Amino acid sequence: MDRGRAGGDRRADRRGVGTAGPLDGRGLARPGGGLPAARAAGAALVVDASQSAGAVPLDVREVRPDFLFAVGYKWLLGPFGLGYLYVDPAHHGGRPLEENWIVRRDARDFSRLVDYRDAYQDGARRFDVGQRTAFELTPMAVAALEQMNAWTPSGVARALARHTALIGEAALAAGWTVPEPRGPHMLGVHLPADVRPRLLEYLEARGIHTAARGDALRISPHMHTTDEDVDRLTAAFRRHH
Repeated sequence: MDRGRAGGDRRADRRGVGTAGPLDGRGLARPGGGLPAARAAGAALVVDASQSAGAVPLDVREVRPDFLFAVGYKWLLGPFGLGYLYVDPAHHGGRPLEENWIVRRDARDFSRLVDYRDAYQDGARRFDVGQRTAFELTPMAVAALEQMNAWTPSGVARALARHTALIGEAALAAGWTVPEPRGPHMLGVHLPADVRPRLLEYLEARGIHTAARGDALRISPHMHTTDEDVDRLTAAFRRHH
């Protein structure tokens, strides 16, 4: 929670709490234990769910974020270029960052676009990005969301937790560090300096896709990941420990 400048200057006072997935790949999915204190201080809760939306259950009725946003292309399997934003109704009267025509009231009525309005659309629609129509992207996003709804976030979490548990056990058996706590859908493996370049080269040569983050290896399976894929990765761990 950021209280702005010391000394209690209300003009500089900005309070907020946010969450995001750590760079080492632990997949933080829920706001931390400081939330009650943040609420008491009048802080706004802004949740970056990009690393967990779709793979970890998150109920806005429970968390009660002021704003929650996520990119569409990670766990939600959508295309680049579209993202998602939830705005608590208490902020529906706010002023958007973008002053574009499509967020104005009755903008869907193209026959009256010459009758420009200052009033925004009702609800969270006023916060939409310009050029939101995206005919080439929206059908892909819809199809992805339909698939995610069929799987459900809890179903995805259960399926991926089994894979990440096996991968984590193999990393620990190799003597490497796997930070906890983490989400069920991804993990970070901290590698010794002498192991890291050899393992990365080995994985790349065999089409085993991971993401290097500093001295850590971020491993993010999804529903297309098979038991055989996990076996290939853990075998590489055993080979390089």
